[in-house]
Amino acid sequence: MLKIAVCDDEREFINIIAGLIKRTFSNNIETLDTYTNPRHLLNCGKSYDLLFLDIDMPILNGIQLAKYYNKSNASIIFVTNKEALVFEAYNSTDSFGFIRKSRLTEDFENVIKRFNRNNQLMHSLTVVINSQIYKIRLSDIIYIEKMVNSVIIHTADKTYTQRNTLAEIGKNLHSHGFIRVHAGYIVNLDHVLQISSNEIILSHSERVPVSRNRLKYVKTEFLKRSAELNE
Repeated sequence: MLKIAVCDDEREFINIIAGLIKRTFSNNIETLDTYTNPRHLLNCGKSYDLLFLDIDMPILNGIQLAKYYNKSNASIIFVTNKEALVFEAYNSTDSFGFIRKSRLTEDFENVIKRFNRNNQLMHSLTVVINSQIYKIRLSDIIYIEKMVNSVIIHTADKTYTQRNTLAEIGKNLHSHGFIRVHAGYIVNLDHVLQISSNEIILSHSERVPVSRNRLKYVKTEFLKRSAELNE
């Protein structure tokens, strides 16, 4: 779950980009805070995973804010309607990318695709099994299988069995490249090697069935995911 903040001195713009963020990350947002005063963000004492900062603001500009947050693990995306400031921002801070207000939707989609790809290794699934807590990297999960009142999480070298439902464990995984291909299976699209009419071949010689009524959707999502990773 992501902690996100937006700081821009224009409330109207904040409302627009906050709407894009909500639609894009859907159920994967823990907090979404907005600030029109950069000092309020600076002094809030909160940590964030992702920051959208307007470069040109009074009192304290986005570059100055970014220098403070570069000390944390936050990914910083600059937003501006003055493209001449982008070069200064890149050279002064450890920023992730930038969005031009004049091309907001296009730039937003592109930078978020890169953010999701680059942060895939950082995401993990926490499961509790017999009072033991395990953190499994999402990129290591090949597929998840339904078994009566439990699910089995398959990685290349280990399986984890947890009392859970497939619907519950999969509800926040779609944005990370996971898709339900059958009533009893969720697969990681990054591990898909081949899709046939009745089964999917995965890495490490794993095979799972694919439902006929899900086949077209699965193929579409696989091609979409492959295109994103090759951009």
